[in-house]
Amino acid sequence: MADGVLIFKGMKVGFLPGDFSISVNDNGEKSKSASESISEKWNENSELQKELLMAELAPSMQVFVSCGIGLDALYDTLRPYAKISSQEIEAWRKNKTSRAKQIVEMLRRTHKLKPDVLNDFSKCISQVIKYRDMAVHPSQELKNACTRPDIQVGVDWKFSAYRFSNAEWCLTNTINMIVYLYEHKSGSNEVDESISNIVDALEELKVVQRSA
Repeated sequence: MADGVLIFKGMKVGFLPGDFSISVNDNGEKSKSASESISEKWNENSELQKELLMAELAPSMQVFVSCGIGLDALYDTLRPYAKISSQEIEAWRKNKTSRAKQIVEMLRRTHKLKPDVLNDFSKCISQVIKYRDMAVHPSQELKNACTRPDIQVGVDWKFSAYRFSNAEWCLTNTINMIVYLYEHKSGSNEVDESISNIVDALEELKVVQRSA
């Protein structure tokens, strides 16, 4: 489990509803600082534009990769309690069931989640895994230029997808899911203890903090 949680070490991005706050690691701080530089320093110099965009891209991509690894670790931690048979796993492999769908199905089985909550989790997990995979296994396919609200020129899709605001969303929502699972018990001592251990580790690493 440590491999899946250490990746979040240090992160400070916002506040969670309830009794926890989230804090951002060096990657998050770099991404935020680079995003602010884009707003403050952007001009007609194309070399400067490239430099500013690249400074934001790498740490933002690393946030998505880290959160994707964290979700994989959550899956591996809870899988023994989800009653997923080897036959089902083999069927997933043959049918090329997406990793996101596998994670959502695992959560559906381990927790009594309301349909709207499960739907929100599904959307978040799908986006995190999608952009994690696109970062790790980039496609050579040509894509149209994209826009972003803070600059007036079209940019390669990566500079639109992996910007600070999206990295912040990715981290906050990934941690929100874990905290929700912690606060809404599953009814299984083994599952609840596993989630509690994750939160304890995140708190020790100063990723989340309980309010006094």
